[in-house]
Amino acid sequence: MKRLVFPLFSLSIIWAMWYLKASIWFRAYPAAMVAIFFAMFFSSLFKTPLIEVFARKFGHKLDGKGVEYCRKATIAWCVFLFVHLSVTVWTCFATLDVWAFYNGFLAYVLLGAMFAGEWLTRRRVRRG
Repeated sequence: MKRLVFPLFSLSIIWAMWYLKASIWFRAYPAAMVAIFFAMFFSSLFKTPLIEVFARKFGHKLDGKGVEYCRKATIAWCVFLFVHLSVTVWTCFATLDVWAFYNGFLAYVLLGAMFAGEWLTRRRVRRG
């Protein structure tokens, strides 16, 4: 059943885009992608946090402090992605200029800042 959650969620988003007519398809695509990433990060909080999965796949051995950091980093990504998703959905109904500026430029700047901030924090936590 758990394996069906993401495909069913994706299909429901695709159906909603179709139902709302073709012009919204184009605008809703970024929101659908962010929603999928948010769902992945959020659902991982109920088992092994996604950041911990990534760290272990890269061969890092995690102690209790490392596992705690991974959980907090996953929560931080959830908060970021939820806010990002909210703005992305809002831009679907804004003017095309606003949508294009946010989804074509500002979203990438914000994602880059989040990646950089998480990377700098991780370096500091590893040293300390």
